[in-house]
Formats: sequence, structure tokens, C-alpha cells
Amino acid sequence: MEHLKGIGTQISTIFTVISERRPLLCFGVLGIVLIVLGIIAGLRVVDYLSATGVMLVGTALISALLLGSGIFSIFTGIILRVLLRGNGSS
Repeated sequence: MEHLKGIGTQISTIFTVISERRPLLCFGVLGIVLIVLGIIAGLRVVDYLSATGVMLVGTALISALLLGSGIFSIFTGIILRVLLRGNGSS
């Protein structure tokens, strides 16, 4: 278990380097994953509502949260990419 001691800091360092050099890739992929999960949860809510007439409020809220977070993540990546391009780092 001693060899796993610093793996958290290594993963954190790798994520930091990737997000600083390629923010659109990093935040875009994260955003797309969150949006897909939100759509899946939303489809589950719609399917259950049409089958039983009962609204899954918790799942609907989670779906909205995932969709909003995904959109926010994608726009964050776009803004950071534009800021990087403005500084001359392409």
C-alpha cells in the first residue's frame, strides 16, 4: 500500500496540467459526460411519468443539476480557451 500513497497528488497534478494547457478538451469532455448523464436521468423521469403518472421529483432535480453543470462546464472551457488564445498560447 505504500506505493499508492502519492497517487492522489499525481492525479491532481495531471488534471491541473491538462486543464491549464487544453481547457476546452478537459472541461468539454466533462461537460458532455454530465449532459449525457442528465439526459439519461431525464428520460428515466419522463418514462416513469408516462407509465405511472407519478413524477420522480428527486431524479428530475438531479437531471436538471447535471444538465446545468454540464452546460456550465462547456462554457467554462470555451471561455478559458479564448483567454489562452488571447495570451498568445495556442
